[in-house]
Amino acid sequence: GTGQIVISCQETNDANPLHNLCYTLKESGKYVIDQVILFSGNINYNVETGEVYNYNNENITHVLENRDKYIKPLQEKGMKVILGILCNHDRACCTHLSDENCRKFALELKAKVEAYGLDGVFFDDEYCNRGDYPGFTTYNNFSRLAYECKKAMPDKLVQAYVYSGTGSASEVEGKQPGEFIDYGIQDYGRYSDLSGSYPGMAKSGMIQASSEFARGSIISESRARQIVTDGYGGTMIFSLNPGNGYVSRFNNITVPFYGEETVQTGSYAKDW
Repeated sequence: GTGQIVISCQETNDANPLHNLCYTLKESGKYVIDQVILFSGNINYNVETGEVYNYNNENITHVLENRDKYIKPLQEKGMKVILGILCNHDRACCTHLSDENCRKFALELKAKVEAYGLDGVFFDDEYCNRGDYPGFTTYNNFSRLAYECKKAMPDKLVQAYVYSGTGSASEVEGKQPGEFIDYGIQDYGRYSDLSGSYPGMAKSGMIQASSEFARGSIISESRARQIVTDGYGGTMIFSLNPGNGYVSRFNNITVPFYGEETVQTGSYAKDW
């Protein structure tokens, strides 16, 4: 009723996306998770062509190519399924593409999103070897990439991790970042208004104080309550799996957000 959402950014190398179906609210029976980010697809560089492309490792590929088993059940329960895009230890960087490469990469991502029936893309600027290469800029051009993605996919979500080169955005062709970036997701424990980083973004798009379940860095109940009081959009959990998804951790979120405790029903291990 308060409008906050819970985003599960799931390390697909270690976990089955279906495990997000195991958590519901005690009284209403509603599912706790609103979005599942498949973490992560990559942006890579083709040395022969000099272009960037979307690369997906064997785990992401397995999930995508078996969408009826791993993606469709989540969407049928009202969850959005998002493809994460992460740099991958080469010169391809989602923050330094030329305008033309931004357009080309956005169209490639659109094709992938449509092919696998996904609900959007999420960018995380880590593990990139920046440099003065042909087809790349020496300045941060992430805003252009996000703009081109929203232009190519106006009905899909475009999301950014508030970290490194994706930690802020600027106006593109008269459009403020809040018009082409739907959610800015804060790093672990970080809590601040993002109006200066993403001008024009509504508070509902600002995801605060993320948790790292694998390391046990969990949002407190008081911090979750502050999210509600301040009118922000929700929170994110990273790396949920059967070994760390304790109900007590979810209660820190769901009791302040929805006034209900969490119930776990079943478990899904990685099965490939």
